Amino acid sequence: MKKIFLYSILFIIPAVVITSCYKDTGNYSYHAINVVTIGNYDTVKGYTALYKDTLRISPAIISSEDVTDDDAYTYKWWYHKSTSVSTIDDSLLAKTKNLNVPVNIAPGTYILMYEVTDKNTKVLVHVRTTLTVTTEVFEGFMVLSDVNNQSRLDMLSYNKTNSIFTQFTDVLKKQNSTVPMNGTPYQVHCMPYVGTNITQQGYGIFLLNSVGTNRVNQETFGWDPTYNIRYLMAGDVPANFAAKRITGLNVSATNYLYYMVGQDNNVYCYSTQAGYAFRYSPLNVYTPSGITFKVAPYIATNGSIAVMYNTDKKTFVTAAAASSNSVTDVAPALNYPTGLDLLYMECIYYVEAGVVPNTYAILKDPATQKIYLLNFVLAKAQTYYQEITGTDFNLATNYAVSPDHNYVFYSVGGKLYEYDMYLKSSFLMADYGASSISYLSFPHFSSRFNKPNYMSWSKSLLVGVVDAAGTAGSNGKLDQYSIPDVNGQLVKTNSWMGFGKIVSVGYRDR
Repeated sequence: MKKIFLYSILFIIPAVVITSCYKDTGNYSYHAINVVTIGNYDTVKGYTALYKDTLRISPAIISSEDVTDDDAYTYKWWYHKSTSVSTIDDSLLAKTKNLNVPVNIAPGTYILMYEVTDKNTKVLVHVRTTLTVTTEVFEGFMVLSDVNNQSRLDMLSYNKTNSIFTQFTDVLKKQNSTVPMNGTPYQVHCMPYVGTNITQQGYGIFLLNSVGTNRVNQETFGWDPTYNIRYLMAGDVPANFAAKRITGLNVSATNYLYYMVGQDNNVYCYSTQAGYAFRYSPLNVYTPSGITFKVAPYIATNGSIAVMYNTDKKTFVTAAAASSNSVTDVAPALNYPTGLDLLYMECIYYVEAGVVPNTYAILKDPATQKIYLLNFVLAKAQTYYQEITGTDFNLATNYAVSPDHNYVFYSVGGKLYEYDMYLKSSFLMADYGASSISYLSFPHFSSRFNKPNYMSWSKSLLVGVVDAAGTAGSNGKLDQYSIPDVNGQLVKTNSWMGFGKIVSVGYRDR
């Protein structure tokens, strides 16, 4: 270790009367002082601690003058958020050489500081690193299942230190959460969210079922009646309001845009640019007539406009992203089909930074029963509209589109197929025999950029499978597949058992 020497300078003044300019005689005396360095302190990986657990760190004090007395120094441990302006005293952890304290800091990532001051020389040295405070449910896949027509939330909790998933069955029960789950499950949706009624700002975990829509505390999964979706809406919202689907995206770090489709088949918009609540004013309204229409539960948006489907008129409509009451039919010049039934629609965004969002829609002609695939970029003319000729596509019950391969995945019973829109051919990718596929998706991560695991998982197909002959509540499994090029066979990367009939999967990201 390279030593650094500091010197004190003793300036000696001759005992004479100075009446003119002083002449420097060069008479100096130098001596080395104690130099302290800090070892056994991880400044690369930092430290991770469970909330309410004990954080223990024992750094090494290395002295150039071989000072071994711990009382020769004073110590200070403190922390702060990277954007925090709090003072040291506000975030003081301890004034001891070693750190051994209960972690009562809210879950999150902090800067951890350690200061050592030599009592004799008054020289202070400090080191800094990261401190991540977690819980057992800090992040991971949230798996919503149907168990005898009731909702159950399980979790695959991810530990990024060892890259291991830990499975928690009925995680709400584990966390002593009282959120109502006595209804047919629709969706679990995780997203950054800022609302006037969220005490801990920044994130929302939403649970949608037939009897209501609620969020839970983003750290503890706790619940009280004010966590009902009605308290995050502006307007005269009925007491029994419930949603069927929430979708949207983060336009930027501070600009969020989301759409909620209610059980009343109306669409309600939330935008940070137009207030911090879902407005209880249907977006699916033609102006100036004020006529509403029944909307399909699929909405595509790029942050500036949205495309929906009018199931009454059987036509695509477009809306200004943050507008509360303005939709028009898609212009005929864009050449979108009309008169069909929309089976599925998905806007593929956040694949890579700078990639233009692509939207895929699967439609059925009620007269001929033929199925069609439509591809378009929002606000532009369609670029692909052809009949789907894949094996048993007319019998498909679940769909998902690969964000980087343009493959359409669909399930028929227990069979999983990949459809190549350019070859117009299907390829059997998995056969689960007597079991059936209940769920398909490429998961969405709101903060996937610069996070390799999130980027990889967002391109991996999740397949929910249920064995009807098994015991309800433990007869479901979730498989994860990576997608190779040129229609290669899928590669299973993970498989988890013990779920119910999976209907929705979200990810509580960080």
